[in-house]
Order: sequence, then C-alpha cells, then structure tokens
Amino acid sequence: MDREQEELKSIGFWGIIKETCKIIYTWKKMFTKITLSFILPLSIILLAYPQLNDYISRKVDKTRGGKKTIYGFYGLLTLADIVFTLIIFLLPTSAIVYTIASIYTAKQFSFKTVLNVVPNVWKMLMVTIAVQFLIMLAYNCVALAVFIPLLLMINGYMIYILIILLVLYMMGFVYINIIWSLANVVTVLENLKGFVAMKKSKALLKGKVLVASALFVLIYLPLVSVQIAFDLILNFGSLGIVSKVGYGAICLLLTLVLILLGLVIQTIVYFVCKSFHGETIDKSYLANHLEAFMPGNVPALAERNVLFQLEQLNI
Repeated sequence: MDREQEELKSIGFWGIIKETCKIIYTWKKMFTKITLSFILPLSIILLAYPQLNDYISRKVDKTRGGKKTIYGFYGLLTLADIVFTLIIFLLPTSAIVYTIASIYTAKQFSFKTVLNVVPNVWKMLMVTIAVQFLIMLAYNCVALAVFIPLLLMINGYMIYILIILLVLYMMGFVYINIIWSLANVVTVLENLKGFVAMKKSKALLKGKVLVASALFVLIYLPLVSVQIAFDLILNFGSLGIVSKVGYGAICLLLTLVLILLGLVIQTIVYFVCKSFHGETIDKSYLANHLEAFMPGNVPALAERNVLFQLEQLNI
C-alpha cells in the first residue's frame, strides 16, 4: 500500500477494489501462505458444516426423543457452530490485519512473524467478537419476535409488510456486520475492544457507509451463494462422484478467494475511513505498535493498551 493519506481519503468503491487486488498481487506469496494456513481450514468448516448438520440430524431423528429434544439439539448445534466459526474466523483476520498494516508502514516482516503475532492479536479480538455475538443474538431475537406473529396471521396485505420488514432487517444486518468488520481492525490497530471498538468503528464509517455496505454485499452475497450451490450439488444433484468432487473443488476455491478479498478489503476500508475523517495515521507509531505484538513484547503491549485507554478517557 504505497498511497499517501491524502490519496486514501478520496478512494471510493472501485478504488478500494483496485487497491485490494494490487496488494494481493504484489504480496502474492505472503497471502498464499496465509490463505493455505488460515483461510483454507475456515473455508472447509463453512462448506462442511451443512453436511455435518444433515448427517447428525438424521441420526437424531432416529432416536426416540420428542420434538422439543430434537429442536433443542438443533439449537445447541447451530449455536456451537456459530461460536466455533467466529473464533476460527479471527485467525485469518488477525493475520491479514497485521500484514496489511505492516505493508502500509513499510515494516519488515515475514510469514514467521505473522505466525508469531497471530496468538496475541487473536486474544485481543475475542472481546470484540463476543460483543458482536451478543449484539447479533439480541438483534435476531427481536426480529423473530416481530416476524413470527406476523407469519401466523399473514394475509394479502400482510405480505407487503413482511417484505418491507425483511428489507429493513437485511439493511440492519449488513450495517451491524460492517461495523463489526471495521471494529476488528480498530481492535488490532488502536487498542480498543468490545463496545468501545464498535463505537469507534461506527464513527469512522460516517460518510462511507454506502461504500462499505456495497463492498460487504459484493463479497458475502456470492459467498453465501457458493455455500448454497455446494450444498445443492452434494445433496440434490444427479452428478457422479468425479463431477461432484470437481464442482466441490471450484466451490472451495471461490470460498478461499472471497474470504481473502473480504478480509483485505475491511482493512483497507479502515485506512480509507481514517483518512476521510482527517485522522492522522502515524506510521512510526503504528510500526512500533505492531512490533509490540511479538511474543517477547507482550508486557509492553499491555502497558500501551492501558496508556491508550487513559488517553481516550482524557485522564
């Protein structure tokens, strides 16, 4: 990322995509290693979960448990999958945020460096992802409380209300997720966690919400489509084993590429938003901050966290 801060300020939708592709191509060896080490396991989990869920559900259906037991099991299985996937998702997030920041500051680093810092970065992100999980849980519970009664008394006019509410729900879903995506970067680069990171992320997104939302949809709509296609190919297609393996490999490759693009984009959006709001990006400070993530510098990182929090509180 060789752009100056003033240049980043004016970057829009296509500029961010261009910058993303440029960085990945320039550092293709590094991103290939990150993809194979961190994104590949995540992609396999995302594609394999529906198949595992289907297999377990067939086993459960054969038991003598009642419907409440079955629904309870499904609920716990889904909850466990969401939590596990989110935790695994933090690994490539940690690696890519650190990598992009190192590129931006022209800091010398290697893949071994990335492997060494990921555990410390990952721990910081756990608080933010826990807050995100609680927010999304509350959001979906409220949505269910609204949608279920409407579905039970649906009629000719009610369907239009449902469509409007569904559109509003999706808009809220995208907005919460782009705040969370940016909050992950804020957590790593600004020592802010949880609700504080989410608040800072929301402030940074002002003026760039439409761009960030469009980028989110550009990545995650195809990602969901690939997962659905993979499930349909395996379970409902009349293809042979060789064809299914071939299409499965294509789906896996697409998932890898989309996740990589999404993670790089969210980090670039952070730098663009910082520049857009006129917040100075001190490269030397950021480079020193990144150095603090090295295993031998964990105490220094903790001290920097405390000092930064005190500064934020104007103490």
